[in-house]
Amino acid sequence: MSSARSVRRLLVCLLLSSAALAFAEPRLLVNGRDIAANTTELVKGTSYAPGAALARALGAELSSDLGRGIVSLQAGGRVMQLALVGEPPAAGASTPAVWLDGRAVAGGPAVMTGGEVFLPVKAVAEALGASVTYLADEDTVMVVQPRARLTAMRVQARGGERVELSLSALVRYSTFFNEPLSTLHVYFERTDIETRLPTLEGEAFTTTTATATSGATEVRVQLRPGTPYRVYAVPDGRGFRLNVALGAATGETESDKVYVVIDPGHGGSDQGILTPGFGSEATLTLAFAERLASALAGRGMRVALTRDLDALVDVAAREKLGVGADLFISVHVAPVELGEFRAYYLGAAANVTSLDMAVRENATAALREGATDALRRELLLGLVPDLDVGRRVSEALAGRLFAVGGYRAEVVASAPLQVLGGAAGRGVLLEFSAADLASDGLPERFADAIEQLAREGGIGAAR
Repeated sequence: MSSARSVRRLLVCLLLSSAALAFAEPRLLVNGRDIAANTTELVKGTSYAPGAALARALGAELSSDLGRGIVSLQAGGRVMQLALVGEPPAAGASTPAVWLDGRAVAGGPAVMTGGEVFLPVKAVAEALGASVTYLADEDTVMVVQPRARLTAMRVQARGGERVELSLSALVRYSTFFNEPLSTLHVYFERTDIETRLPTLEGEAFTTTTATATSGATEVRVQLRPGTPYRVYAVPDGRGFRLNVALGAATGETESDKVYVVIDPGHGGSDQGILTPGFGSEATLTLAFAERLASALAGRGMRVALTRDLDALVDVAAREKLGVGADLFISVHVAPVELGEFRAYYLGAAANVTSLDMAVRENATAALREGATDALRRELLLGLVPDLDVGRRVSEALAGRLFAVGGYRAEVVASAPLQVLGGAAGRGVLLEFSAADLASDGLPERFADAIEQLAREGGIGAAR
């Protein structure tokens, strides 16, 4: 009898153990750290983890705007937003729910459950440069960000002195200011020093040195007593640049100011797109350019327009006006959604859409006669020494427009646009909806984005 009871107890234990295994959730490891409460029950087959813990492990800052239904993560100067919902999305839902620097990326929304925000592990981790692997034998989701390398340290003086630290990948960093010694310590986790970096010397600081220690890297900036500082990150390829801005800009002359040229599309006999209720593209872009120019001038920048009347200016003349500009912006209207835009920088056409747009905007006999390839070679090989600058500027500007105003980039792509040639890679053609160009908000937000880009060294400084 006792033996029978023992067998029954054993069977019950086995059944309970089987049930527990059936309902067990995969373990989640992020950069070697256990993240508790990972679940695949919110969206079947998709790992969701507590947002605060996941963001912290990936070195990101998390914030929630419940009123707008948005969750934001910031890391390395990048801004990621996810739609926040109270109910998990239906299977197969395809509505955009994740944006990185204003561009839609694959992934499901954040989910609020039990008063806590849960984030889709794969979408968030991959957007922040990590690899995601499921180890079936261990029932573990493994998230690993690449180790970073401190590849360069340099001093920039234009617009105020700053120390720039270049990192090859996104990693968590922290700062500590030792006030008695006037020393700023910057710690980068999981970071190596690529080569021996020389000691820096400057005006607002005496020395800046980098030291590898216990799998991490420490940078010490020895400030002169009483020097104020500000630390901020700027996206740079797959990594980021950490800037330590020191003191305030002084003695800036007119030639030192950031120089922006704004090109209002069309004009005169070429009225462009006609939009009911908003008028012609030529009129809209000119009015917008004038308001943007005023906003930029109010922020201490030099500004010029390629036209200040409703007159036709040919493409070659517009292009020449871009020579010497820190930033050349050509503005146009397109059938995009309110709050969205398209950005194009000089290069080979990325796709059929951008090539069609380039043909339309260039509007030259050479293109109409099928000489696209010849013109493209002339532009790419003869006029622009560093096309990658255009890509970086376009992506950075798109990210800032998203961060400061919530404007999302539908497209960021290259196109063989003659009007951008004179800016030597620092040109971007932007297309907005007629309603956005007519709005009061876009010029100020656009000016904020350009000012932020200039302050971070994305334009107006030697690179």
